[in-house]
Amino acid sequence: MPIKREKIFVDSVNGKKCRLLIGKRALVAELPLSLLPKGTSEGDWLILTLENSPELRASAESETKELLNRLKNKG
Repeated sequence: MPIKREKIFVDSVNGKKCRLLIGKRALVAELPLSLLPKGTSEGDWLILTLENSPELRASAESETKELLNRLKNKG
């Protein structure tokens, strides 16, 4: 399963939010600081790892089908 990694620069931290610059193109994203590793601060570098999860997808599809079936049976 392919894995994608990107370098992230923590550009600024303002209260509970942080501004990130992602990858070589420095794409800007704002995230809650609580999503980042504890102790992350302005000027830090992070590695973002992205990986497909067929297991999570199958589980979500199964839960969705189950919920739709329950809703159909109620009406």
